[in-house]
Amino acid sequence: MDSPGIPCNPKAIFGVDISKYTIDIAVLRPGGAIATHKMAHTEDTLRVFLNQQIKELGCRPREVLICAEDMGVFCQFLIKEALRKRIPLWLEGPLQIKRSLGIARGKNDRIDAIRIADYAKKNIARMRLFEPPRECVILLQKLTAIRARLLKTRKILLNEVKVNDYFLSKQRSYELGENYRRTVLAIKEDIDAVNLRIDSLIRSDQKLNRLVEVITSVPCIGHIIAIQIIVHTNEFSKVTTARQFACYCGIAPFEKSSGGVSLGKAKVSFFANKELKAYLHLAAMGCLRQKDGFLRQYYLRKQKEGKNNMSILNAIRNKLVHRIFSCVAHDSMYADQTL
Repeated sequence: MDSPGIPCNPKAIFGVDISKYTIDIAVLRPGGAIATHKMAHTEDTLRVFLNQQIKELGCRPREVLICAEDMGVFCQFLIKEALRKRIPLWLEGPLQIKRSLGIARGKNDRIDAIRIADYAKKNIARMRLFEPPRECVILLQKLTAIRARLLKTRKILLNEVKVNDYFLSKQRSYELGENYRRTVLAIKEDIDAVNLRIDSLIRSDQKLNRLVEVITSVPCIGHIIAIQIIVHTNEFSKVTTARQFACYCGIAPFEKSSGGVSLGKAKVSFFANKELKAYLHLAAMGCLRQKDGFLRQYYLRKQKEGKNNMSILNAIRNKLVHRIFSCVAHDSMYADQTL
């Protein structure tokens, strides 16, 4: 379902604080009057409340604005109802809201809802409405999350085998391993099944298939990285430039200076998607293993110039990101111009 238009001057702003079982909503009207409501976090409760509030306000759904922290799966009921009623929805990062408050004393769900509504009112000019991903992208996100959990669980069990093999006798290690050997095999089968379903999903959708094809044409960028990029950028509609994505991944350096005086070298920010950053790091390391590759030659040249190794690797990660976004923007396969 398409998102509604942006409300220039909403008649009311709903600040929503979401918990697992309860939800607090602060209704802020243009005159400054505010009312808070606490209710069970269910789809039916939200539907009744929104219907009642819109009727009391005497306005159309697109004339109000809902602002909430992006809490992942906990937002699903709110997203569903907002899209169904075509109410503009703004999902903001929790850290962004927290940092904008300045010095804040006291905290509970009711106060948080009021603060979210106040944040939306003050920052309405920079509002970015929620754009729902396509169903296939949502499913792809869920499948990759399941795959990651299965891999993590399998790694924990296999590490236990390695520890036992090193410190215990072969007989004792084998006896202990028998307690979870079938589990490891079952997890391996589940991982293979999830991988097949992911591949099938990508092949069944023309747009997804083309995006993966274009992204993986960049050297050392595999299917897993391609899928992660597609999911986190919502098919390049949520994050549209290489610089934005580099910032999101924590590989974009920022300078620090004051009064014309440098406070040190430009550094990347601690606030980043660490998982994506790790994937890009592995891709950069893969580039270094290509003996005749341009990026390996770039790395060696910068090393001779005395550059820090991690700074060079970060530059390579940025080059990979820019190549990916350039290929997607032109809908063309990567071609190495150095050949």
